[in-house]
Amino acid sequence: MLKKKAEKANYNRPKTLVGESTTIKTGTFESEKSVQVNGKVIANMIIKESLVVGEEGFIEGEIKADFVLVAGKVVGNIYVAKQIHLVKTASIVGDIDCPSIIIDDGAKIEGKFHMKKMDIDIEADLEE
Repeated sequence: MLKKKAEKANYNRPKTLVGESTTIKTGTFESEKSVQVNGKVIANMIIKESLVVGEEGFIEGEIKADFVLVAGKVVGNIYVAKQIHLVKTASIVGDIDCPSIIIDDGAKIEGKFHMKKMDIDIEADLEE
């Protein structure tokens, strides 16, 4: 029996960009399209497509997304439906639930991993 090849992460140009000098404080930040955070977001995030946390980016809150790439800092639990990639400059304080993970040498993680297929219904979370 052949296993289905994992879906390749799509980190195309984000539709929403949180700039370096920007701070967003809200209960929940939601988007149906890709988001890149180069500034600071203090909120729970629900992203239908991909979330990129740039090297200068900082997120404090729970994250739910299809794909996540972290080069900056995240404080909070991360729930990923498909794949997370932590580059060498990444710093995570929180648990990670995902079916697939890539960790580059140098990434810092303080938390637990739960490697399993996630039953995350991001579309339902967006509708709430």
